[in-house]
Amino acid sequence: MPGNAVLSAGVTTGLHSLPDAASILPCTNPIYIPTNMYLCWRMTHSAPTSRRTQADRSAETRVQLITAAVTLLHKIGFAGVTTAAIAKEAGVTTGALHHHFPTKFELLFTVYDHLAENVLQDFTRQDHLATNGKLNVPELVRYFWSVYGDPEYWAIWEILIGTRTEAAARPQAVSGRMDAIREIRYRWLESHVEMGSRKKEIFELLEFTLIAIRGLSLERLFHKEEAYFERHLQTLTTIISARYDVLAREPGAAAPHASAMPPPRRGAS
Repeated sequence: MPGNAVLSAGVTTGLHSLPDAASILPCTNPIYIPTNMYLCWRMTHSAPTSRRTQADRSAETRVQLITAAVTLLHKIGFAGVTTAAIAKEAGVTTGALHHHFPTKFELLFTVYDHLAENVLQDFTRQDHLATNGKLNVPELVRYFWSVYGDPEYWAIWEILIGTRTEAAARPQAVSGRMDAIREIRYRWLESHVEMGSRKKEIFELLEFTLIAIRGLSLERLFHKEEAYFERHLQTLTTIISARYDVLAREPGAAAPHASAMPPPRRGAS
């Protein structure tokens, strides 16, 4: 068969997602086979190839390294993670790792910032956590558990706990990111929930919910059964719902935006 054969098909295979039939050029010599799939060979003298730029390869390597670091932090913990282990997990050389991240700490704090940014951005999209100006406490508890109770969140725990005595290594960006996340929660609450003069108490209730969820997530060190966590999540939901109902019923709670939000407390996440 002369030239190079380029396969066009309106099917999705395990390796490639190919274009839909309506989006490809007319086929002059289709080959019909069972299961209603069609194949079309389009003859060309040279198959077009997409060349990746150096920037593309660099970005891909950074993603591989970040992903590998998250995996190892979850599997073996901060103490066992080395640059050599991360490079091996990522399938790159240690030289390539150090080209992108000169030190282990720089890589790990990039991992922290990446994960924290994901948490922050995801929370801003959770409009369903409030309905008609009222917190949906069961949904709120479930959402926070899906984030902070996820085993992958261990990467953040490992970084924060593992560097707690490394004041010189831990950048100011960490506390800055914590403050940013807390500020986002303030603004989300202010824009979605009618609180009136109870802003401070309702925000503190939100913070307490997070404290309880993060504490429960640490129980994964001792318990693996999901039923154990389910029982305590239900108890937490009952407690938070009861307290929120009291605040929402008190005078002034229904008047939206009656007072300014208190300033963020430094260093909290």
